[in-house]
Amino acid sequence: MIIDDEKIMVENSNLAHGMGALDLQKFEPFPKNPAISKVFREIGLADELGSGMRNTYKYTQLYSGQNPLFEEGDIFRTIIPLKKIATQKVGGGNVPHDVPQGRDELIEFIKTQVRLNNKITRQAIAEGAGVSVKTIQRTLKEIDNLQYVGSGNNGHWELNE
Repeated sequence: MIIDDEKIMVENSNLAHGMGALDLQKFEPFPKNPAISKVFREIGLADELGSGMRNTYKYTQLYSGQNPLFEEGDIFRTIIPLKKIATQKVGGGNVPHDVPQGRDELIEFIKTQVRLNNKITRQAIAEGAGVSVKTIQRTLKEIDNLQYVGSGNNGHWELNE
């Protein structure tokens, strides 16, 4: 999956039933990956065959005012055009850049936050790191020399270095 300012492009291997662009009016549904399709049908997560293409057309037109492109071959390719305004609202300057990327960076980030403020909340750490509170809770369990002393708002963090 590739997401850029102008489009979302998804590629997947395929047992080709034809070649070239697919037209919604002439389209005959055919499972692009029968093995995966069978699994999703068995567990009840697959919709009607072909409904994904119809829904993609419907919602892409509402979202961007353009039609998606479906190309069939050995690689099945879906291209969903985006409006510039949509990518500005979702991405661009709204995406935090100075956030920890890996597990070790996240552990160091947490330790630094605790050194700066030993009463910092898990929520505040999560917001600063750009991750969920659940991720912070999991990571806190990995830091052996960090513990929360007390309870609730009356407690504080102790980092034994």
